[in-house]
Amino acid sequence: MREEEKNQSSNQSRETQSFNVQRFLRKRWIVPAVYLGAAAVVLSVFFMLQGGNDTALPSDDFNEQGQPSPGMTDFEDAVPVVGTSETMTMPIAEGEEVEIIGNFFDYDASPEEQQAALVYYDNTYRPNTGIDLAKENGESFDVTAALSGTVIKAEKDELLGYVVEIQHEEGVVTHYQSLDSIKVEEGQSISQGEILGQAGRSLYNSDAGIHVHFEVRHNGQAVNPVDYMDKTVDSIIGDMPEEDEPKEEEPKEDKPKDDEKEEDGSEVEER
Repeated sequence: MREEEKNQSSNQSRETQSFNVQRFLRKRWIVPAVYLGAAAVVLSVFFMLQGGNDTALPSDDFNEQGQPSPGMTDFEDAVPVVGTSETMTMPIAEGEEVEIIGNFFDYDASPEEQQAALVYYDNTYRPNTGIDLAKENGESFDVTAALSGTVIKAEKDELLGYVVEIQHEEGVVTHYQSLDSIKVEEGQSISQGEILGQAGRSLYNSDAGIHVHFEVRHNGQAVNPVDYMDKTVDSIIGDMPEEDEPKEEEPKEDKPKDDEKEEDGSEVEER
């Protein structure tokens, strides 16, 4: 009897536990809570392991500045957010040593400086609209593009020598003359520092010898190239003086003419 009572008591205990488990699982919030708890544990373990691993990202994929290396395919299509603008350089090849032998004529300069910025041609002194560069030993040298752009002129002029003009942004043009030869043609895209030709002589400024005449213009107006070395095209545009608006001429009223008189005092008949 005692064994039967024990067995009966044991069966009742099992049924009670099964019933409690079923009641526990019937609650809808229990199962999601269990899954969320398990996920939290897994994520915690993952981050603990990741934080202690210094080689989680291969060091070869990034440079010292934290930028992706060129070989990373995931970043090949990346586009820079901010672009950079070129700064103007002297139109000479790297390593060449030249000096300014002719200055830009500045109407606000002193009389002495203005006199030094005159070009003598055809028995007349003319203001220099650019600068003239030459080597001390008088030898020729490579002339390069001061800025990237498009060649809009590449021709030989009997008076100026070979002439090259390059169009840049916002109406800015760089002008190169007194070249002995050129290596570019009209319509060609030019990168900054690309060789345009070699310095030579010109009839217009024969006193300068072998040199290159370099000008910077904005909407046809010449500016001093020296003032814009190592500056961007935006600086050239921003520093340009605003053009004065042309004044409208007041209409002239037609006045009746008096009878004209000849030198001897006699009147001239009206026609």
